[in-house]
Amino acid sequence: MTSLIRWIQRFSNERESFEDNPRSGCPLTAITQHNIDAAKDLVNDDPHISIDYIATILDISNGSVDAILKHHLGLRKITSRWIPHKLTQEQRQRRIDICIENLQKLESGAWRLYDMVMGDESEKTTIRKKKCLLFFLMTNGPLLIHQLPAGTSINAVYYRDECLKKAVQKFTGEKTIINNKWH
Repeated sequence: MTSLIRWIQRFSNERESFEDNPRSGCPLTAITQHNIDAAKDLVNDDPHISIDYIATILDISNGSVDAILKHHLGLRKITSRWIPHKLTQEQRQRRIDICIENLQKLESGAWRLYDMVMGDESEKTTIRKKKCLLFFLMTNGPLLIHQLPAGTSINAVYYRDECLKKAVQKFTGEKTIINNKWH
């Protein structure tokens, strides 16, 4: 509710845009043409290079390297290699030239049809099932480990009825009274 009141006050005072006002602080100076070119050269030399390594070499933050690779160079990481998200005209032409060269080898008899290997690249998709575990701990070890059933969302009612009640039952069941004190 306080955010709503704050926004009403801002727009009552002649504010016309939802955009943030300029702020003080360090401007983004790491994303320069020099760093973009250097990152491009590093990736061209080693497509398996990591963001951490590029950041160390260029002495800029990982976030700046990520922005350079993704937004300025149009790259994305697939199977631990940086590849162009959209091919440049030069890259398209290189692929066409290679295909023409392969067809000429095939037609001249230098290659046979079964010598050619075709391939495609796609992102590997794996579906991992999530498991939600709730741990109730005591100083002497775990009191209760509760696994949320698949497809169940946890909310206050489920937490109260299924988790806390079991934890309290387990807690009171393991406690013993010696000399009127819980142990």
